[in-house]
Amino acid sequence: MLKRYALLMLAAAAPACGGSSDGAAAALVGRWDLHDDDTGELEAAYAFDADGTYHYREYGEGAESHAGTYETDDGLLILEGMSDEGAHLRGEVTFFADQERFILGALLPDGEVDGPVGRWSGGVHVENEGEVVIDAESSYRLETGGAATIEGRSGGQSETHDGTWAEEAGEIVVSFESSGITVNVHMLLVEGEAMGSPVFQRVE
Repeated sequence: MLKRYALLMLAAAAPACGGSSDGAAAALVGRWDLHDDDTGELEAAYAFDADGTYHYREYGEGAESHAGTYETDDGLLILEGMSDEGAHLRGEVTFFADQERFILGALLPDGEVDGPVGRWSGGVHVENEGEVVIDAESSYRLETGGAATIEGRSGGQSETHDGTWAEEAGEIVVSFESSGITVNVHMLLVEGEAMGSPVFQRVE
């Protein structure tokens, strides 16, 4: 279900204090497309209707789809649906939406923030036929001067990493070492509202 995009969050988020506004919940209604940054090809699309139903579709090799009902609760998007293979799916994921962008797995302000500086948290929980397939939380604390602390939990495993952050080409890039590999997380910043990726664009 949300697994593909949940993994892009790294080690996704703790339930965010402050949450998403009523405006973000209302703005969710419509169709949203995700395009490949390099090729421009359509990768996936969500459609949220005002009656509380949704449809999700992927494109390309191994594409999947699912549909059902949705609701929002203080920064959480809650989906209950059926896959194209007939499996019952349930997902809870932090999100942000405005008139142009929909961020699935968004990091939301966890207290006061100033630009990117502050603490940002988000999360994802996905079940397939009642079995938990993703249960992840993360929190990013970005300091004035460029230091960063990343706390993450995936299942029963928790990790904390020290790193750095910088603004590059209109994105916030957080970098840290994990298992000997340099990880660079690219996120869109919506001032005072959210950070994250992937970013779906409104179509209608």
